[in-house]
Amino acid sequence: MAKILLVDDDVEFGIAFSKILKSEGHKPAVALNTAEGLKTLGKEKFDIIFADLSMPGENGLVLLEKSKKGFPDIPVVMITAFGDWDVYAKAIEKGAVKFVNKPVKKEEIVQIIKDVLAP
Repeated sequence: MAKILLVDDDVEFGIAFSKILKSEGHKPAVALNTAEGLKTLGKEKFDIIFADLSMPGENGLVLLEKSKKGFPDIPVVMITAFGDWDVYAKAIEKGAVKFVNKPVKKEEIVQIIKDVLAP
């Protein structure tokens, strides 16, 4: 079982993502923006962060950068609905471990979690 934080402003996606995680025995938490995500990270220990790239206010790259400074051991997986190679390169440079494109399939999420948590 992993504790997984999703930071995404899409409420419906957050609900669906949480259901998938719970069905696989994981413990999800959802934050709707970068500030809320960082606040949640300060309160609990997480095994993985999934972060949407495009959010109002501080986007997923800002979350990635700040989370890596405060919580360098937590792997961050970026989620995006828009494929942009420049943004991918920036995110990898800042420490993202994987990318996933929306719409995300259950099998994809399950495999990413296994890959990221593999010793």
